Amino acid sequence: MVKLPKPKHKYGYPESQVKEIIKKLGISEAKFNKAFGINTCSVSKTGEIIMYPCDVERALYNLGHELGRYHPWD
Repeated sequence: MVKLPKPKHKYGYPESQVKEIIKKLGISEAKFNKAFGINTCSVSKTGEIIMYPCDVERALYNLGHELGRYHPWD
């Protein structure tokens, strides 16, 4: 079973990690960002945006990708 990698930050996926993931999946940043929509994010101590795992999974779900997962609270 293919899974998303473990987030590199305790709160979720740093933006740099998300860019690596979607590149490997063949998804453009524009398509991912549109599917991600407007969501609450965290910011690391270094100023990098951290995306919560449920929001990343939901964006992939919205794109119809097998690694996506529906989260009803979004």
